[in-house]
Amino acid sequence: MDIREKIIQELMGQMVHVEVDRPVGYHHGDIVYPVNYGYIPGVIAGDGEEQDAYILGVSEPLSSFDGRVIGVVRRENDCEDKLVVSPDGMVFHQGQIAEAVHFQEQYFISVIDSLFQKSCGVIPFRRNGEETEFLVLFQRRSQTWSFPKGHMEAGETEVQTALRELREETGLEAKLVPGVRAADEYSISPTVRKQVVLFLGEVHGEPKAREEEIEAFRWVRYEALPDYILAHTFKAIAGLIPGGRK
Repeated sequence: MDIREKIIQELMGQMVHVEVDRPVGYHHGDIVYPVNYGYIPGVIAGDGEEQDAYILGVSEPLSSFDGRVIGVVRRENDCEDKLVVSPDGMVFHQGQIAEAVHFQEQYFISVIDSLFQKSCGVIPFRRNGEETEFLVLFQRRSQTWSFPKGHMEAGETEVQTALRELREETGLEAKLVPGVRAADEYSISPTVRKQVVLFLGEVHGEPKAREEEIEAFRWVRYEALPDYILAHTFKAIAGLIPGGRK
């Protein structure tokens, strides 16, 4: 484990003190800072300087701040990872963090990790005669079955994320059923929680799965879905989809 990862692992979820040297409204060239930005005294980052941090959830300029580390902006091919700090009890998912720090991170290739992760997707279905069939995908990386879904990106709505992920993973377009939205929230580690938001959408044709991510796909009936998806996910969607309505 290198020093960067050690620092992140130790600080994620912890309360920290941040000294703010670039408050809201600070001008740096053409950039006007929309968030407070500073450093955590005494914590040395991978670049040999004190660890930098964005502060989210506070709109007024600050000189210092005490809050909880809720995420990290990992810059590829750069040792200057930035922590994300917010008031204790306030959470932001990776899409919200990406939007908040875009003013500066737009110049870098970055990946965001957060204690609260949010994904959106589609429950794709088709009508096969009198039967309704649902599309499930076998994810190559996790070796699990799921509906098409993925992380929200900066500036996206839930629906936009869901339709984009469906298109990217299957090549299909969907007509969403109005008013059908299911949310499933669960822990994926002692400190990290995830929320998955799913919409119901009718599709036509066969998927053209993205082979680097999707190993296989199947059309299955409602009764078979518990054999493929997580039990708590099935519980969240049961009653909202054809075949599950009472």
